[in-house]
Amino acid sequence: MGRASGISSPDDESLGPVDRILVDALVENCRVSFTALAAKVGMSGSTVCRHISALEHRGIIRGYFAVIDPGALGEPTTALFSIKPRSDTPALRIAERLYAVPEITASYTLSGDRPHIAVGRFAGPDAAEVAARRLADDLCARVNIDFVLETRFGRMAWSPASAVEPVEREADRVMLDILMTDGRASLDALAKQANLSKSTVHKRLHVLRNRGVIRGFTTRVDAAALGRPVTAVFGIKSDTGAPVDPAAYERLGDFPEIATYYTLSGHRPSVAVGAYRDITAARTAADRLGEQLHAAVSIDFVLATDFDRHQSPRHGRGRRQWPHDATPSHLRTVR
Repeated sequence: MGRASGISSPDDESLGPVDRILVDALVENCRVSFTALAAKVGMSGSTVCRHISALEHRGIIRGYFAVIDPGALGEPTTALFSIKPRSDTPALRIAERLYAVPEITASYTLSGDRPHIAVGRFAGPDAAEVAARRLADDLCARVNIDFVLETRFGRMAWSPASAVEPVEREADRVMLDILMTDGRASLDALAKQANLSKSTVHKRLHVLRNRGVIRGFTTRVDAAALGRPVTAVFGIKSDTGAPVDPAAYERLGDFPEIATYYTLSGHRPSVAVGAYRDITAARTAADRLGEQLHAAVSIDFVLATDFDRHQSPRHGRGRRQWPHDATPSHLRTVR
């Protein structure tokens, strides 16, 4: 789940045609060269560099990162938590408690019947169940847990069934840590940090891509800066009550505003997350989703992103602790 990803929409009035092409290309693969981008838009490499610098300065491009298979991090199980406090627990208290659980990668405050939703990655279902029970006790809350059978992030998809083995090589882990926070890190920078030759780094990256450890390289784009400040969470369930036909996922290409899609276990609705110009546009998208997928679609709105550390370097089970983002002195919600 994440509001800062997704292919740009033709309705993004803040982007000119050249910038839209550049953003789309960088979301598709943030490691694409300036030479390739220049050929795509018919400009010089230096001009392309200036365009990208301007997009970064305007806050439209917020960063670049590698998408890593959770199994490679020792956390093949993704769980979705719905949290409903039984008392008047302050939202900040809930966010702080969720942040203290290192496996939880994001927390959101929603409208509707599910005031809080969180996403976590765990070593297995048992670990996720333990976390849910502890959260329920600590927050005096009702905590429901759903397991994710498949995650679709842009054009990438992965599932527990396809999870790769945890990465064991120290040098590989060093490179993954860097690429999760800087997807455009140069081979020279990776070689220096991993204490490898440049040619070895190139070979190791090729191996990690082929193994499915690195699912892709993409760009974090701020949808609000593109004029899409409203983040919607859709619950999608087929008209028959059965899970949505996987073949229908191909139709999600008609919805560029949707960044992430989760298929849940059992007969629970699938969940999609998208960013929109306003509430009316989000409701229109919900209607279109229902028509395209032959499904009943519910909608909640994200009132605040409490935190999102999906692409922060993680820690491997049974190995040394990987670097982790520091706990802020206070959590600031992003409206």
